Amino acid sequence: MIEVYKTNILKKKQAKEIKKQIKHKFPNYCVDFDLADCDHILRIETFNEALDNHAIINSVQKLGFDIEILTDEIAILNV
Repeated sequence: MIEVYKTNILKKKQAKEIKKQIKHKFPNYCVDFDLADCDHILRIETFNEALDNHAIINSVQKLGFDIEILTDEIAILNV
């Protein structure tokens, strides 16, 4: 399963800390950022388990950042 999130994370240092937090809670998740994208993408992939959207969103928000699931509708508008 792959989930893509829109964030307001701008700096590599911030992304690195968030990635560390997510990997600590979910060691089997593959976590990647695309900060060059206009939506400052956080992409998470799982292989053998369900992705816990609530926990991901909550973790990022606790660190003071905005995050929302990037729907196909939003992605199409940004092309």
